[in-house]
Amino acid sequence: MEHFIINSSICLFVLWLAYKFLLENTSWHVFKRWFLIASLIVSLCIPFLVVQRIVIPIEATPFAAYDLAIEETIIEKTAFEMNWWYVTLGIYIIGFAIMLWRFGKNLNSFRIQQDDEISSYKTYQLILRNQITIPHSFLKRIFVSKKDHEAGKIPTVVLEHEKAHLDQKHSLDILFIEALIVLLWFNPILYIHRYSIKLNHEFLADQSVLKQGVSTTEYQQTLLDHATTSYEQAMANTFTFPIIKKRFHIMKTHTSHASLVLRSLSLIPILALLIISCGKEETEFIEIEETIIVEDDTNQKLIIVDPNDPKGNITINGEPHTYKIKGDQISIYNKAGELQDFESQGYEVRQTEVIEIIEILESVTQKNIEEYNFQAKKHQEFIEKNGQVVVFKEDTRRMQLIFNSMTEEQRAQNEPWPYLHWGNDLKPGDIPPPPPPAVLEVVTLNDVEKYNSWAKQINDVNNKARKTGSNEYAIVKAKDVKIFKSIYDNMTKAQKSNAQPWPNLPPPPPPAVPNANSSYIKVDGNIYHYTLKENDNNFYDRKGNIIDVYGKTVEYVKKEDLPPPPPPADPLDYIKDKGDQMNYYIDNVKVNAAKAKAFIQKKGKKGIEIGPVDGVYSLKMYTSSDDKRVYIDQNPDNIYGPTRLDRNLKC
Repeated sequence: MEHFIINSSICLFVLWLAYKFLLENTSWHVFKRWFLIASLIVSLCIPFLVVQRIVIPIEATPFAAYDLAIEETIIEKTAFEMNWWYVTLGIYIIGFAIMLWRFGKNLNSFRIQQDDEISSYKTYQLILRNQITIPHSFLKRIFVSKKDHEAGKIPTVVLEHEKAHLDQKHSLDILFIEALIVLLWFNPILYIHRYSIKLNHEFLADQSVLKQGVSTTEYQQTLLDHATTSYEQAMANTFTFPIIKKRFHIMKTHTSHASLVLRSLSLIPILALLIISCGKEETEFIEIEETIIVEDDTNQKLIIVDPNDPKGNITINGEPHTYKIKGDQISIYNKAGELQDFESQGYEVRQTEVIEIIEILESVTQKNIEEYNFQAKKHQEFIEKNGQVVVFKEDTRRMQLIFNSMTEEQRAQNEPWPYLHWGNDLKPGDIPPPPPPAVLEVVTLNDVEKYNSWAKQINDVNNKARKTGSNEYAIVKAKDVKIFKSIYDNMTKAQKSNAQPWPNLPPPPPPAVPNANSSYIKVDGNIYHYTLKENDNNFYDRKGNIIDVYGKTVEYVKKEDLPPPPPPADPLDYIKDKGDQMNYYIDNVKVNAAKAKAFIQKKGKKGIEIGPVDGVYSLKMYTSSDDKRVYIDQNPDNIYGPTRLDRNLKC
């Protein structure tokens, strides 16, 4: 902020001095007007222009190079200190509020008051006021004394002078400079700049009146007759603006075109100098890594670079260099960009060793070990069931934290690390890395042409079938759908916008339907229990939802060919894993986890139901289960239906 205030003030003051000495006494008032407005804008912009960028190299020195001395520091309580930043801010806010109030008060004075009389002068409103006032103007109104106007004491040239102010929209200049003064009220340069703008407005109005053929002598005499009165209104243009002698002199001045060109050209070096001196400087710090070259007993020299920065800066023997790391290859270049061969000079170039930080618990409790065993079993069972490793985010990280905190003896006595011996080189405690991102195939122009030809043929046949109401839709091969679907999915947005839309493919013809209206069906490897409805070609699952078979491989499955159902879950595992996060009921009476566990251990696991109750996953137990058919509802869409805890199946 200090940079902006100081430099903008310097720019504005220098530009005002240039105006004062080069332009003020000329007759090119329109050029002067725009110069004064532009100088305000330029002085506000120059401090933000970046004219120089300073690059400071910083040598990264290893922490071990410093000798740190720890000294006892006594902090004494200091007396009350004034926070000058808040004091300055408070003063600015007070000044801003006063200037804003003044700005609003001045604007309000130009409103039509109750006792004003509205007349007109040519295309503008003429406001006749009862109080004593001299002629002045603002926006589209001219204000004069009603008494003087009715007495004929206001000459026509005075009204023409005010009309010239309105014609040339001088009020907009005043509003702009006044708004800046409200924001930067503490800057004295703005006040003298406003004075020059208003004085130049009078030059322009005087020039406009004289161009109408009014005698200069007569006009000057009118100015002298009205010079005895005064009017203090910062935002108005008034006929009796001070410095009458200056205005008389300018009325008789005529500046040649050559003089204007020379004076204008002299402003260019001034402006360039201001940009260079008051523009913004940016400082950029570049860390130069000082490479320590170590000589061992065999005179082997080492150059060590940081593997965390594959493109970095180093200094070797006092000379700046850059390096690039690609795999195990380290390339070093001099400042001219030439590849350097330091190995032929007896150096060994290597990367610094990366120290792995492993988080552990302060102490491993029996509860931690039980939690680890539970998670390890869960991971192992899931991996064996799916035939591939899997990571459960928070659960896996928690399991790793406990495993890393255990001693070797504790690890040997409990569940093994579940990720070992699954076609990887992981060590105990390691988590499999995430899979690499899918590689998108590049769709060539030839691929797009093949797709367009295939899709257009299908779309044309399908559109014709819809229009005629026939069922003669296109026959599509599943192999072609797979190939062209891959091409369409890998197209860019631009390619898709110029390609045929993906066809609305009809469902593939199902295999021969057996006599039964319900059986099992495999869709892309997933088995569903389906039901057929009369006069309906769709397949419905147990919930009545349509099974999606569009564009998929479909085959019927006999009941005897179904894979064995998964084993039922142990309710004690649920209690151990969920704790009081589940609801528990004994004969429909809600109990806590401890009572539920004790009940199962005493009564056994038969007659237990695990499923949602009022939207909350719950475990229900009964003292007598003779006629109660109770199940664990792990998967409502399971093809085998609900599974009982006594391992009986009901399909």
